[in-house]
Amino acid sequence: MLFRLAGFSLRAQVVCGTAIALLICPAFSAPPTGAPPPRAVPQPARKPAPVQIAPAPALRPVSPAPTRRARKRPSAVTKPQATPEPAAGALDQTAEPDPAQSKPAAPSERGAKSAGGTEVEFADAWPSATRATAADLQLKPEDARKAEAFVAFARGLVAEDAADPETMLANYRRALELDPGNAELAVKVAYELARRNDAPAGIQILKDAIKAAPKQPLPYIYLSQLYSKYLKKADLAQTYADQAIALAPDQFTGYLALFELHEAAGQKQKAEAALERALKNDTKDARFWLQFGDHLQKRHLKEDGSSAPAELQRMNAIYAKAAELGKEDGYVLGKVADFHVMSKQVEASIPFYRAVLKLPPHPENPGLGIFREKLARALVFTSQADEAVGVIEELLRENGQRFEFHELLGELYEKKGDLDKALVSYEHSLQLDASEPRNHLRLTNLLLQMKRYDRAVEMLQMARKKWPDLPSITYRLALSLSHAKRHQEALQAFSDAMADAEKRDEEMLNAGFYFMYGAVAEQAGDIQKAVELLKQSIELDPNAPDAYNYLGYMWADRGERLDEAGELIKKAVELEPNNGAYLDSLGWFYFKQGNADKALKELLRAQESIVREYKQDDATVLDHIADVYSKLGNNGEALQYWQKALTLENDDEKLREKIVEKLESVKQKVTAAPPTAPAEPAKQ
Repeated sequence: MLFRLAGFSLRAQVVCGTAIALLICPAFSAPPTGAPPPRAVPQPARKPAPVQIAPAPALRPVSPAPTRRARKRPSAVTKPQATPEPAAGALDQTAEPDPAQSKPAAPSERGAKSAGGTEVEFADAWPSATRATAADLQLKPEDARKAEAFVAFARGLVAEDAADPETMLANYRRALELDPGNAELAVKVAYELARRNDAPAGIQILKDAIKAAPKQPLPYIYLSQLYSKYLKKADLAQTYADQAIALAPDQFTGYLALFELHEAAGQKQKAEAALERALKNDTKDARFWLQFGDHLQKRHLKEDGSSAPAELQRMNAIYAKAAELGKEDGYVLGKVADFHVMSKQVEASIPFYRAVLKLPPHPENPGLGIFREKLARALVFTSQADEAVGVIEELLRENGQRFEFHELLGELYEKKGDLDKALVSYEHSLQLDASEPRNHLRLTNLLLQMKRYDRAVEMLQMARKKWPDLPSITYRLALSLSHAKRHQEALQAFSDAMADAEKRDEEMLNAGFYFMYGAVAEQAGDIQKAVELLKQSIELDPNAPDAYNYLGYMWADRGERLDEAGELIKKAVELEPNNGAYLDSLGWFYFKQGNADKALKELLRAQESIVREYKQDDATVLDHIADVYSKLGNNGEALQYWQKALTLENDDEKLREKIVEKLESVKQKVTAAPPTAPAEPAKQ
């Protein structure tokens, strides 16, 4: 495991190191001091309209050459030092070039003579060899070796990125020959050799690294690993591990190597003794204790975040020590907070996330946004929604283009019950990232909660055009159409969703799908299809009460197959005895069966259960109770329940019209009945 940690930090070092090596190598040395700077190349004059052209001089004279000439450049242009003022009237004239004179001159060591006898200097079209570096600029032999080592290492990195392992290894080994004290590279090469079944060569490289840098603990640790894993020499392995700990007692890696050595040998007591030895360390290095805690977390924390109580207590103590020693280290505090979240101690993570946010940015955690987001999620998890909203709003002030922050804020507002603000946040999230179907589905779910059914349908129709191959989109569209009372369209959408799911997502065709499909079929008036679909739902999940209740109530309400309807409803009540909807179905079944007393008992139980769960009455249940009272001849109670039902919010216009009609009928009966005669007084 430790092998995978070695060597990769060198990538950052090599960028700077290679650049320095290239700058100081002889092949890239600067020109000798004293050389004159390159002169500007004369620009051609503008070409005017045709005029009489004055003859142009073949070459312009320059002053005598300096004692040290400038480096020659591959250009056949003369390099004048000063250009004489042109004669009057010649400003607008340009000489036509002579083809014979435009050819580059032959190379000359000292240049040619002009007509006036002055030497003219040419740039060399064929440069001579690079001159030797001045003595005061030459590298010392040890620096030259390091420069070559950097170059070899850089070539190794390039080969590694190009998936050329042979070239990579050759260059890395060359770099180590030139600089054997590079411990991290030595470990990397040793690991690669061991992986190729050449552990002895890897061991030799690590020993050479120790000779070159005897106080570096890393080669000792990996020597311990190689001797243990490949050569099965436990004594030597322990010796090197102990030497690593002696060299760097404040580094946890040595203790970890010793622990893994004993654990691999099946020596659990010795392995635990290595950890106890680390536990007794009096180091003040917070990273030591953080690594110790991370090791215990990997060993004892399960995927679901649970662990044995004793081990959790031990981890908490070690992470607490890391946090105390690293109270100014944002990386340490952030890792401690993350541990508490992963170990299901979310509330304990909040102070550490807050502490990180109070610290200035650090290279290891330059952005505080991730910690604010984690803090917000921890606050949400612990039902501190108000404070979480403030944290997320601050995140959005820092970066309003992060769609996930708008999404999280929408979730918070939704949990608080502020659906209007949740809608605004979800819409912002969708505007920033419309590439995921789940963003559309989350928004349409909220629209359904807000009873904005037509808009939900519109959004899902657009989503369906964007993702025609996703049956889940069509399924959600069918449900939205059903909520919008567009039952025939909903029935067709369910049929399309089912056909798509059979091709692409058969898992979607579960008991819940067939239950909803059956309910929509019943609402659309296709009773036979509804019966088939609801029975299929029961077959797929015999322990789901919804389908039993729906099918039983449907038959009971229609006065059909009452015995079978009663059995289905009783099965639903058996599965969920306190469900108000199922108790209402049972009471209605008894009413349809003609047993008004039993019906009233179950319906009153249903009302009590619904009020307890939803904190309000249900219009359908109140209507059923009123029907029973009316049947029993208690019109006064019936009137009270119907009037109460009309005061409730209800999207079912048919139910409302039916209640109004019943209410008027009972009122007429009450007013038409003759007044009851007063009882005669008793005789004395």
